[in-house]
Amino acid sequence: MPRCTLQDDYGRLHATHVAALARHLIECRRACRGDLDLFLVLTIIGERSFTPRNAPTLSYDEWARVPVNSVRTERINLQSIADYSGIPRETVRRKLERLVSMGWVERDANGFYTATEVARASLGPLTQSGVRYLETMKEVFGNG
Repeated sequence: MPRCTLQDDYGRLHATHVAALARHLIECRRACRGDLDLFLVLTIIGERSFTPRNAPTLSYDEWARVPVNSVRTERINLQSIADYSGIPRETVRRKLERLVSMGWVERDANGFYTATEVARASLGPLTQSGVRYLETMKEVFGNG
């Protein structure tokens, strides 16, 4: 039996995606104490730490063990985060200050930000939520 395309099976795929994404975003909001902009800023920094180019072949267990500071990160600063996200620069600055005070992000002498081991340890349940989301999507696409 030929596999369905996304367009052929859009209703089922979209409904599953929206439900799984909503559950994950609720967990994101909870992890960041109701502040989705804080989560978005952290996610952008995290994206620069574990890019497909930097960590393409890591299994989940390897990803969970490799030290964050051992991965060559892509540089990102306050202005880049504001430009990329559309969040006002001053809001990004406040979010970065909060993330640094929480120990989830570090700022180097050149003004570039990176995620920390503290963030990974603190966000373990959120990582599991992301895994559940990805498993749901893998299953729905696998059953297309």
